[in-house]
Amino acid sequence: MKNPIVFILVDGMRPDGLLNAETPAMKKLFKQGANTLAARTVFPSVTLPCILSIFLGVPPEAHGTIGNLWNSGDWHVDGLIDLFHSAGNVTASFTNWEQLRDLSRPGSLDVSICLNQSESPDLPLGESDRQITSTAVSMIPLNHYDFTFIYLGCTDTAGHRHGWMSPEYHRTLENADRCIEEILEVLPNDSRVVIASDHGGHDFTHGTEEDEDMTVPLCFWGEGIHPQVLQTPVSVLDIAPTVASLSGLKYPVEWMGRSLL
Repeated sequence: MKNPIVFILVDGMRPDGLLNAETPAMKKLFKQGANTLAARTVFPSVTLPCILSIFLGVPPEAHGTIGNLWNSGDWHVDGLIDLFHSAGNVTASFTNWEQLRDLSRPGSLDVSICLNQSESPDLPLGESDRQITSTAVSMIPLNHYDFTFIYLGCTDTAGHRHGWMSPEYHRTLENADRCIEEILEVLPNDSRVVIASDHGGHDFTHGTEEDEDMTVPLCFWGEGIHPQVLQTPVSVLDIAPTVASLSGLKYPVEWMGRSLL
């Protein structure tokens, strides 16, 4: 497929964290792409419900998972990965949080690698993001993936351990930015990149309807995507329809978002 999609999600990244930290790679993508610092996530603003909503195109009250325990067995509509797979595309996922194993149906991923270490107390903060990035960077140039999902979970871990907007949080976010820079260096020239987060955070937690938890950054970058600030309102439910439309795929009518481009 022309213009492969690489979707990088930084867990727990607040827009003001992105702006205040030393994050040159992401700031460059946001400047050159279609972006917003005011996208809204779904409620509850908890990791698994949010990321499932991003991939399935519907909020938690539709897919059924409202906490970090998967409970979406009654939802049978194709999600984003399933859509790419059904169209004959090669799909890959690189994550460091094992609970994300159910973002697609069994068999929809050609490559699925998880190093379940993003919350490990035995690793320095950010090390798990570096390890999963190293794995992805070693494999992407040797294979042709039409859709790649890369999840970096350590920023969320730093928020829970040390507080959102703490020095440790910012350092872990800067580490994620360096990981993204490494990923960009090995991508095919015609790749399109999506940068997003699932939720923000406040104090040592998230999950509420407060703006600090519900507001996330979002960027689409690559060939044919013009620099612009996306007009609000923008929802994380718009990510899957936008990616599908960019790739020329017709998405299910059950998806509740819209294509932003």
